[in-house]
Amino acid sequence: TPINPHLEPEMVASILNRVGATTLVTTRAHGASAADRLDAIKAAVPGLKKVWLVGSDDPKTDFARALAAQPTDRLTFQPSSDPDAPSLYLPTGGTTAAPKLARLNHFGQLLNAWTAGAIMGAGSDEVVGVGMPLFHVGGLLMLSLRSMVLGQTLLMLTPAGFRDPGVVVHFWDISRRLGMTSVIATPTTAAALLSAENDHTGHKVRTLTCGGSTIPVELGRRFKARFDLDLREVWGSTEFHGFLGCMPNAVEPVLGSVGLRIPFHDVRAFILDGNRFVREAEPGEQGVIVGKGPCVCSGYVDPANDPDFVVVGAPDGASWGSSGDLGCVDADGYIWIHGRAKDVIIRGGHNIDPRLIEEVLVTHPAVQLAAAIGRPDRSKGELPMAYVQLKPNATASPEDLLEFCRGAVQERAACPVEVTILDQMPLTAVGKIFKPQLRADAMRRVAVDLVAEAVGMAGVVSIETPESKGRPLVAVKVTPDVASDPVRLARVRDALNGFAFEASVQ
Repeated sequence: TPINPHLEPEMVASILNRVGATTLVTTRAHGASAADRLDAIKAAVPGLKKVWLVGSDDPKTDFARALAAQPTDRLTFQPSSDPDAPSLYLPTGGTTAAPKLARLNHFGQLLNAWTAGAIMGAGSDEVVGVGMPLFHVGGLLMLSLRSMVLGQTLLMLTPAGFRDPGVVVHFWDISRRLGMTSVIATPTTAAALLSAENDHTGHKVRTLTCGGSTIPVELGRRFKARFDLDLREVWGSTEFHGFLGCMPNAVEPVLGSVGLRIPFHDVRAFILDGNRFVREAEPGEQGVIVGKGPCVCSGYVDPANDPDFVVVGAPDGASWGSSGDLGCVDADGYIWIHGRAKDVIIRGGHNIDPRLIEEVLVTHPAVQLAAAIGRPDRSKGELPMAYVQLKPNATASPEDLLEFCRGAVQERAACPVEVTILDQMPLTAVGKIFKPQLRADAMRRVAVDLVAEAVGMAGVVSIETPESKGRPLVAVKVTPDVASDPVRLARVRDALNGFAFEASVQ
């Protein structure tokens, strides 16, 4: 069970207890982490029998010495012969309050890793750059296990991966010097590479695949124009042992689509009531994207979570898994993702459950309603922010509520970066908070700040957030004097580049 070392110790202990962990391997060698509070973790996990430290000076806890003491000519255990036996419990999110733990098996891991190589490059000359965390399905299986299965070179891009600013700054130089040919990153990393003023000539990268969120079409176009390198989509989840949809190297990318289903699997759009099958969506009709095949996991460590994933009542009687993503499959088999049915906030490729924030804010004596969403961010993709409606006659400032969250939100990465107070929370006809309107408001606030900095609001007629085929859009209408000035018009476009929304500037 790989665990994000930046989780709070209480959350680490919760995961260890849920999987029945008996051994923990960790390190203090790479900065602050939960390993700094091992005593608290051990006290909270009674089943933990042994803790090994990489780089320990104590021979009793040094992991390298423990490995050296093992025989190298034989196994000391009987390996499983069942390809469907669970062999990995993988948390589905990096920073959720209580991440689900997917039960992954031997065959699903090997098949998905092999397929990643078959689609992104299977040659033994591939040098695969790993900048995604090893507690994430992409870094662990689609990159690392892929390299081991196919006998390729595995290149670790520092312990922090793409979170290390130096990796982005020296990305093309790393490729030149070490021959890096294949990389998976997030669209925000691709945008950072596009923004950096680095010499990319002579690099060796053949495949740059983006996952975690959809690639903005304009980002894909600009990346190709500057680097003569396609950004290729990959779509999946932890529950799929990695990915079920991709834009293979052998096809011309279709910008805006996450690609085609991988071999041996089926991907469709279903109309669901909760997770109960109603009917299959027509080609191009929006539904919930679902998948079936050997890489679809059988469920979670806690079976109580299974109803969130397993589709009930599919007409073929097969086991279909729900991605929770809204989208469609067109007549040519291309998969299009329109948004997330689940309200998960994705910060730097890791998931944050908005309830972790909302349930804290509603405990504040002045707060009546609270809703957390992802605010668009160029470097992280999204940052958590919250909207609140105060109780009648109650008073509180955004600063008061932010300070309250800092002291009460369990995970630091989930603490909102902004709290906005509304007179009236937008609600649906049945009284539920209408988050699409809040997301649109957050997009507009970000766009207003960016455009104001670029040309000043005096050069803007309007900034709107209309719907555009299910994809987020910011539409900026500038004044005639800005529209006729190529330099100022370019400033507006550049200011809005690199976000997980499309920008229309007129």
